[in-house]
Amino acid sequence: MLKWDDVTLLAARLNGIPVLGCRPGSPAARAGVQYGDVMMKVNDLPTPDWSAYLEARARGHGRMRVELFRAGETLVFEFELPTQGWAEPVDPTALLEELIDSDVMVMLSGTPRRDQELN
Repeated sequence: MLKWDDVTLLAARLNGIPVLGCRPGSPAARAGVQYGDVMMKVNDLPTPDWSAYLEARARGHGRMRVELFRAGETLVFEFELPTQGWAEPVDPTALLEELIDSDVMVMLSGTPRRDQELN
């Protein structure tokens, strides 16, 4: 698995956005988007940064067409987004715990989880 820094560097060189993970069960995760992908386009618009991503996402009218770079290949995923008000508000503490449990925080910080320190 690529390190977080490597994914970020690859995304910068490709002029895309690094995918550092998807929430389990999200439309993107169900479609196949995964850690290490580089998001190149959303709804046929280039996504060199987060503001371009947000603009492109808004143009999708409830759908997303995502062009990704993964392991030397270009992949395209299409999926529907939840309607307004469908998803529950995100609890920041619960989200942080979810990120720690899924090792995303380890990738970001390079610090091993507590249970890994004991081994």
